[in-house]
Amino acid sequence: MELKILLVEPNESVGDLIYQNLMREFGAKVTNLKSAHQAIELLNKAEYFDLIVVRNNSLETVDQPVEQIAALILNTIYDKSLKTPLIVIGEFEHTFKKYAMVSDRLRIEELNRLVLKALNLKKEDFIHMKLPDYVPFPIKYFYLMTISPCDVYIRLVKKSGDDYVKRLHFGESFTKDDLHKYEDLGLTDFFILKEERELFMNGLLTQSLKNLRAPHTIDEAVVMTGDSFVISSDLIKSLGISTTCVAMVEQTVQQIRTQIIKSDKLGGLLKKLMDDQLSYSYRRSYLICLMSYTLLPKMEWGSQDQQISIMEKISMVSFFHDIYLEDEKLLKIMDLESLKKAQLNSRERDAVMNHANKAALLAQTYPRLPQGVDLIIKQHHGVSNGVGFPDVLTSSISPMAIFFIVVEDFVTCILDHNDLDNFVNILKYLKQKYQLPSYRKIVAEIESVIIKK
Repeated sequence: MELKILLVEPNESVGDLIYQNLMREFGAKVTNLKSAHQAIELLNKAEYFDLIVVRNNSLETVDQPVEQIAALILNTIYDKSLKTPLIVIGEFEHTFKKYAMVSDRLRIEELNRLVLKALNLKKEDFIHMKLPDYVPFPIKYFYLMTISPCDVYIRLVKKSGDDYVKRLHFGESFTKDDLHKYEDLGLTDFFILKEERELFMNGLLTQSLKNLRAPHTIDEAVVMTGDSFVISSDLIKSLGISTTCVAMVEQTVQQIRTQIIKSDKLGGLLKKLMDDQLSYSYRRSYLICLMSYTLLPKMEWGSQDQQISIMEKISMVSFFHDIYLEDEKLLKIMDLESLKKAQLNSRERDAVMNHANKAALLAQTYPRLPQGVDLIIKQHHGVSNGVGFPDVLTSSISPMAIFFIVVEDFVTCILDHNDLDNFVNILKYLKQKYQLPSYRKIVAEIESVIIKK
């Protein structure tokens, strides 16, 4: 059974996020439209849909100056005596009460729950239907585990058909070095029977969280948190905001903050984070948190409790802000000048131009998100809408976004030079680039910290 869903979402970025989610979570065939009139045209042609999801924006029509999109769709459903369930995103009232409503501050988990309810289905039915008999999982997902939570297979590609050979038995112990041996052979994925997927996911969460919380040296802890950072980022992009993903993200972010607070030597952590065996994205996010923790007491942004709250926001921003950029060369594009110099194909350019807005939309679906995190993410390259880069930096964005911009640029320079003795040149570059007082103040505070250390 393949579900057919009609999605009406005027915002292209939001529409793409919902579209990908509905395909991923329900294996649905999704018709994604921006216009209510296009949707009504399909319905008038007797095009069948199992479900309609519509954003309740207002728009001008020929007959009336303003009309609600959801009202137009619901009136068509009523006029044609359709039984198609409708989910409305945003506030909406209508005399024809047969619709469900999700908050305009869209949370994907809540939308998915309403989809299941509207269609009178169970989530397990879809998960099982969509999966192949052997489900691939990256070997790196096993890095924080030590005991196999189920039987684990490798795939042997043959002309006569793929063969799956068991390599880890349920309950068998293994080490990270054992995993590296498989990777050295060119393997990137292990395979799990689809009936045991939930067993694997439970094992991944339980063991990873337990091992992250166990006592380690600071060097060991930084490496383990790096593994958790990569795993949780991948899980969110592939599975959306799920209970497992939220638990992994929260533990990862908490571990970074804890390690920073407990470490009394800024230089020691800096040196560890120069290790290019760790992912670039993780090292930069960690360094942003490290520098922010060092700088916040100097920023005069309230009491110690308020600074702790700000640090929590920065931690979440540092995790999410570049989550849709995987290639290191894309992560290093910080402004319009570096974008122009980069030789990007259309897909890469689109990823860079829209990553801040997409990341902000993803963060909005995260439960208990600290207030303002999505705004800082959207503005972390200096534009208010999260798309592209400004021709000239201004002070018209959030002060926290300005703080983040300068700190991230400083951290990027450190990683680019891979030399902790090159601070003089880095500070000279920052002073030339950031001339506005609100930006320059942060550069001055960075300089005072570096000289002191």
